[in-house]
Amino acid sequence: MSAAISTVIEPLIRRKIFSTEEEAIRELLRDYILRQVSALQEEIAGFEQKYGMRFQQFSEYLHERSALLEKGDLSPEQRQTLGRAIMREEDDWLDWKAAQELLESWLGLREEVIS
Repeated sequence: MSAAISTVIEPLIRRKIFSTEEEAIRELLRDYILRQVSALQEEIAGFEQKYGMRFQQFSEYLHERSALLEKGDLSPEQRQTLGRAIMREEDDWLDWKAAQELLESWLGLREEVIS
């Protein structure tokens, strides 16, 4: 273990919060991972609540709305309003997709750390 890590962990060992450096690092890492997972799950739940659907359904919904914008018989005002709404939804789609991918990554890391 590097000297810098040992220096940071040493007070936790000295105060008997953890019995070894390895235990300290493992527990602190596990706690950090769980906080990341929880934050991403909350973010995803927020999107699911906002749109009333899961990510895959939202992707299909957004695709249909984009097709309507391209091929639909809309007035210029309707086209502009729909275009703006789709742009906002696409921003959410990107954030939602990133949260989904990060969650999968953190969950995979959690499995590695726990085992």
